[in-house]
Amino acid sequence: MKAYLFLVDVADFQMPVVTIQPEGKRFLASHGTSLIDILVGEGVNIENVCGGRGICKKCIIEVVKGKLSEPTAREYELIMVSRKLRLACQAKVVEDVVIKIPDSSRQFKGRILEHGYIPDFTFSPSLKIVSIRLEEPSLKDQRSDMERLVDALKARSIDIMLLRKLPSRLRKLDWDIDAIIHEDEVLDVRKHSVCPYGIAVDIGTTTVVVYLVRLSDGKMVSVKSDYNGQIIYGDDVISRMTYAVQDSENPGKLQKAVVSTINKLIHEAVKEAGCDFSDVYEAVFSGNTAMLSLLLGIETIGMASAPFAPPFRSRLKLKAREIGIEINDSGVVSTLPVVSSYVGGDIISDILVSGIHKTDGNFLLIDLGTNGEVVLKKGGDIIATSTAAGPALEGAGLSSGMRGMEGAIESVSIDGKTFEVYYRTIGGVEPRGICGSGVVDAIAWMLLTGIIDKSGRISEVETERIVDVNGEKAFLIAVNSQGRRIYITQSDIRNFQLAKAAIFSACIVLMRIANVHPEELSKIYLFGAFGNYIDPRSAMITGMIPEAPLDKIVQMGNGSGYGAYVNLISKKAREEADEIARKVKAIELNTVDGFQQEFISATHFPHSRLELFPRVSKAIERRSPMIDYGQ
Repeated sequence: MKAYLFLVDVADFQMPVVTIQPEGKRFLASHGTSLIDILVGEGVNIENVCGGRGICKKCIIEVVKGKLSEPTAREYELIMVSRKLRLACQAKVVEDVVIKIPDSSRQFKGRILEHGYIPDFTFSPSLKIVSIRLEEPSLKDQRSDMERLVDALKARSIDIMLLRKLPSRLRKLDWDIDAIIHEDEVLDVRKHSVCPYGIAVDIGTTTVVVYLVRLSDGKMVSVKSDYNGQIIYGDDVISRMTYAVQDSENPGKLQKAVVSTINKLIHEAVKEAGCDFSDVYEAVFSGNTAMLSLLLGIETIGMASAPFAPPFRSRLKLKAREIGIEINDSGVVSTLPVVSSYVGGDIISDILVSGIHKTDGNFLLIDLGTNGEVVLKKGGDIIATSTAAGPALEGAGLSSGMRGMEGAIESVSIDGKTFEVYYRTIGGVEPRGICGSGVVDAIAWMLLTGIIDKSGRISEVETERIVDVNGEKAFLIAVNSQGRRIYITQSDIRNFQLAKAAIFSACIVLMRIANVHPEELSKIYLFGAFGNYIDPRSAMITGMIPEAPLDKIVQMGNGSGYGAYVNLISKKAREEADEIARKVKAIELNTVDGFQQEFISATHFPHSRLELFPRVSKAIERRSPMIDYGQ
């Protein structure tokens, strides 16, 4: 029987009231009830990986007002940092209390990343509607229909698809029309009260997300996502570019695959919104340079080898019908500008939505998806690079790895005494494998509990969870009802070390070039699907990202998709994106002196130079996930 009640008017009761900020939700609870039981029972979004045992330290809450029961031994390290911080699974309700649940304690479903952060831009789309009544032709006024329309609207041109049907359209509407204009081109004439739409599209190497936007007010009305149809030709950018140059027909196959995915999502979105694909007049695409090139059918041969010249850099604009995008026949397509072959429009989007280009301070931006990109901003300078993080960060390249789909283990903690494993799967079903965020958690906890040493070698610990897999050691995470074993092998750890070293060495090289020390960073922004779902503490413990207070690490979601969105709805955003692309300087890591040594040093846990991770190192020595940064 539950020990709490649904929301009621609390004035008539003498039971403690739990208030959650900033949502303002309030619940009644019986005296002595476990706080985690109340929150989970009421469907509040909070981590609970270890099932309330106080081991994973992921259900941290902050007491804003009032008090909870006395701290338990499991909370000792936490309250040494701050008396306001508690573990929801250890605390009991004893009086009225106001609590705050930080983002780091929230659960996020492991799925295709659709959400993100919307920066503040004035609504000013390129597409506009003009209602007008045209003067009808007469013997005294024998101007062409096109001239009559363009002159009245003070436009410069008219789309050929509209011109072909303009005479009958104008007469059918009795010369009383709504004109759809994109910049200075007339795209369509329609009856009044027809709302135009646009789409913003994030073309990722693995996934595609389509945002359907009402262009009368900028509101997102539908979001649809799916895996990129190009996956059948290779999991990563390099394999697809390699496939593209193997046969003259292959670029067309790649283009058709991604366009098919996009069109499917467009039709799903307009159906949900109750409109038609012909109501969509504009599409803005964001993605890495290779994905944008393959979308447009542009050869990528120059990107595949040194000196890695991109086929284009500036924003491109063309008609949707030229590449088979199924929106209005006259619809316009544009892309985000890019910086280089491996610093693309998705990174311009990330910078744009983070706002680092117009904010004082030193900022590190890390985009972790199928590929890895790192940006450092210091003063007026922005430098960026890409790194081959590899499939280990998505889980797909590991022995028991899989993408972030239902049944994937996405969060892990390990008891340091019994080595019992606590985990959560996507969808709450039995485990089928482990995805990237689960891998980072697992390896962080294996390090904290002494299962692996700082070199990454699996130690001789007394537990039945150390098993033999094809002649090598492995740590057993779980066994499902079909007897499938899910584990982390010694080879998996080595692959992970290479991947995390690629990310961190890129960070440290850019910081060295800019003469910025880790403690001088104002914020670290994490973008991309992997960057959104990992636990920042686990990422720091493994040495994937620089050591920093948790409140300096901001998980921003799908920056690429939301960058496309603000480019769709704001002229100012488009101007800023173009300026960012001109300003960013791309760094080729292999040309930087000392990069290889930095990479080798970063393969250790957390790093061979422990002075870069002083607090993380102490946490590992204490065998505790609590990093003494006030978090």
